[in-house]
Amino acid sequence: MGPVIRTLVLAVALCAAASSAYAHRLHAGLTDISVNATTGELEVVHRLYTHDLHPAIGFNAIDDTELYETREGLLRLGAYAAARFSMRLEGEGPLALRFVGAEPDGEYTFFYFVGDSPEEGQSVIIDNRLLVDFHPSQSNLTNIRLGEDVQSLTQGPDSRAPGRARF
Repeated sequence: MGPVIRTLVLAVALCAAASSAYAHRLHAGLTDISVNATTGELEVVHRLYTHDLHPAIGFNAIDDTELYETREGLLRLGAYAAARFSMRLEGEGPLALRFVGAEPDGEYTFFYFVGDSPEEGQSVIIDNRLLVDFHPSQSNLTNIRLGEDVQSLTQGPDSRAPGRARF
């Protein structure tokens, strides 16, 4: 094999390895819900793959500065997440969650929301539909952390029904 062919084979192999390192077949999101011990506020943090999120919101620019560093971009991100994630007290209305911000971190985008914490013993209904409209195979795991106790709810292609957690 000549040097040109070897170089070409090596270049193709490196490109294939690099692209597979960034690809993933699993469409999954993670949401963490907890009560801040200092403020008593409910904190909701969503983590989504950035390369799934951007096309889902119709963002296709290489430079994402406008999305994460401008008021309009942040409002766009917040509106997307707020329209697809909800919590309501069982037998009552929705819990109002206020968008605090969003930031990219490596291959993920993190969204931050806060709200009033439910009373101890109250049940909440959680509906996590982040990226479901874009990826029908999307699964979302929601962890509710109350001290040492963790309750987990999963919504995926086999079951999109909202879940219940007790505070």
